Amino acid sequence: MSGTEPPVKRLARRAALENRVWRVDLDHIRDANGAEVHDYLVLTGKGHAAGEVGGVAVLPVLPDGRIVLLRNWRHAIGAWSWEAAKGFVDAGETPAQAARRELAEETGLACEPENLVALGPVFSEPAALATSAALFVAHGCRPVPDHAPSSDEVGLGAPTPLTRAESDALVRAGAVCDAVSLLLLARHAAGDGAGRAR
Repeated sequence: MSGTEPPVKRLARRAALENRVWRVDLDHIRDANGAEVHDYLVLTGKGHAAGEVGGVAVLPVLPDGRIVLLRNWRHAIGAWSWEAAKGFVDAGETPAQAARRELAEETGLACEPENLVALGPVFSEPAALATSAALFVAHGCRPVPDHAPSSDEVGLGAPTPLTRAESDALVRAGAVCDAVSLLLLARHAAGDGAGRAR
């Protein structure tokens, strides 16, 4: 095979199941050495092509420099998890619009569009998850007037302002176990980057 051809070919695909936001496919794949997997699981966000941005994660930063994380209960792992605000990109939304919407819905905070900084994409589990997420930092966040907490997300915790030392301590203690949130914290700590959200 040349360097431009994928080293793994999909021979067949069958739909396994889907819900409101996810589609699960089982692929029959073969690599260049003839090794095969008959039911390789691929999870894709509904309404999004493989590799497309289907979700966002946004780290709110308050005017005093504190960041805001949520302590969410995650049913799949049966544990609490400190996380950034996250969610799906709805039809017709840009990732930046989705980030500002999720920021308001999950934390009750808002920022000016020019204060939303894009920190690049992430594939949280590229071995199985075909949809990427766009990462953002939202500077100068302020409370949304008359905000009502989101009531349709099971396990969503209260937003908690944290100093850099407090968030670093949570990371060191293993309390921040969500890969997307860890990467977002690391990219934020390394610098907000040059690109503004579009």
